[in-house]
Amino acid sequence: MWLQHPNFKENFRNWWSGFQGNGWEGHKFMRRLQYVKAKLKEWNKFSFGELNEKKKSILNDLANFDVIEQVRGLTSELLSQRASRKGELEELILREEIHWRQKARVKWVKEGDCNPKFFHKVANGRRNRKYIKELENERGLVLKNAESITEEILLYFEKLYASPIGESWSVEGLDCSPISEKSALWLDSPFTEEEISKAIFQLDRDKAPRPDGFTIAVFQDYWDVIKEDLVRVFAEFHRSGIINQSTNASFIILLPKKSLTKKISDFRPISLITSLYKIIAKVLSGRLRGVLHETIHYTQGAFVQGRQILDAVLIANEIVDERRRSGEEGVVFKIDFEKAYDYVKWDFLDHVLEKKGFNPRWRKWMSGCLSSVSYAILVNDSVKGMIMRAEEREMLEGFKVGRNRTRVSHLQFADDTIFFSNTREEDLQTLKSLLLVVGHISRLKVNLDKSSIYGINLDQVHLSRLAEMLDCKASD
Repeated sequence: MWLQHPNFKENFRNWWSGFQGNGWEGHKFMRRLQYVKAKLKEWNKFSFGELNEKKKSILNDLANFDVIEQVRGLTSELLSQRASRKGELEELILREEIHWRQKARVKWVKEGDCNPKFFHKVANGRRNRKYIKELENERGLVLKNAESITEEILLYFEKLYASPIGESWSVEGLDCSPISEKSALWLDSPFTEEEISKAIFQLDRDKAPRPDGFTIAVFQDYWDVIKEDLVRVFAEFHRSGIINQSTNASFIILLPKKSLTKKISDFRPISLITSLYKIIAKVLSGRLRGVLHETIHYTQGAFVQGRQILDAVLIANEIVDERRRSGEEGVVFKIDFEKAYDYVKWDFLDHVLEKKGFNPRWRKWMSGCLSSVSYAILVNDSVKGMIMRAEEREMLEGFKVGRNRTRVSHLQFADDTIFFSNTREEDLQTLKSLLLVVGHISRLKVNLDKSSIYGINLDQVHLSRLAEMLDCKASD
C-alpha cells in the first residue's frame, strides 16, 4: 500500500540513511529495518490515516457535487474540484484493495476486479480458522483456557524438538556420492551483488510480511537503497558463518489441517522467518541447487533440476504393470517419514554433509540455517546409501524390469518412499530392520499410520499377514 505513494521512495531512502549503529552487519541491518518501521508508522498515520473515514468524506463531497449539479450546474472550478476528489477516491480504493489483498493473500485474484469486501471476508475467515478456542491434550482433557492451551502447545513442541543425549553412532562403508572438489570450492566462494539481487527478485513479493514487518516487495523495489548494506551483511557472513539471533528470530503459527481441529497434531506449524534470513537461505539454496545432481541418486525424483516427480510416478506405474503381466508375486511398500524435518538430528545431517564432500565453511553456514529445505533433501539421500549397500549384499532384491532386467528396489518423492519387493518374509524383515537402523541413527521415524503395503498377484490373506509383520496397513 505504501509503495504506491509518490513520496514513499524518497522518505524510505532518507530513513534508511538516517540510521546510525555499530556491531555485526546483520544485527545493524535488522535494527535499521526496525528504525524504518518506526518512522513508517508515524508517516502512515499522517499520510493515510483511516481509509474508511477518508473514503466516507470523499463520497460525501461527491454526493454534494451531484446535488449542486442538479440544482444549478457546476462551475469550471467545481468541476475541477470534483475531478480531483474522484482521483483521490480511485487512489484510496486502490490502497484499500492492496491492504486487504495482502491480508487475504489470495493470489488467484491478483489481476481481478477490485473487491475489498471479498478480500475482507477472506482475511477474517483466515483469522477465525487459525484461532484455537479449545484443545484436547494427551490425557484426553479438553482445555478451554487460553493460558492452559498455550502451555500445552509449548510442552508439545519442547517434547517434539528434544534430542536424546549420550547416544553414539557412526555411518561408515556407504557410497555417499560426494560432490567434486571443484564444486565444494565454488560453494564456499564469496557472495556477489548479482547473486544476492537474483535471489531477492526470485522471491514472491506478495507473501505475508516477515517478523520484521516488511514484505519482500520492499527489498525488490528499493534494492538500490539497501544493496550496499546487504552486501556487507553477506561479506561478514561469508567470513564468520554466524547468523545473529535477531536475524534468526521467527514466528511459529499453527494452521489447521482440517475443518474440525481437536488435538495439537491437527495443526501444521508454519515458521515465519525474517526477510534477511529468508534471503540468506535463498542464496545458499541457489548454490546448493547447482551441485545436487552430483550427489543425489537418480531414484530421488524431487528437488533436482531436470527431474520431475511425475516421472517417478510413471516409472512406478510401469514397474507395477510389468510385474502384474509377468504373473510373479510382489509387494509395493509405501512409507512416510513422520515429521521428517522435526525429528531428524542436526549432528547427523552435518555428518552426512561431511561424507558428501562439503567443506567445513559450508557446513558451518548450514548449521546457522537449519530450516533450509536442503537438509531434507540430503537426509533422504542418506537413506538411499544404506538401501544401495543392502542391494549390493543381495539383502534386498527389488523388481527386475525392462529388457535389460534392471533392478529397481525403491523410488523417492521428497520424503515419501516406495519399495518394491518380493513376498519373502525374510526380505521384508530385512527392509524393516534397515528402516529401524536409519531411524536410530537419524531419528527419522516411519509414520506407520500413513504407510501401506500393496499386493501384486497376491491374495488378501497373504498380504494382510505381511502387513501385520511390517506393522502397517494392507491396501486393496
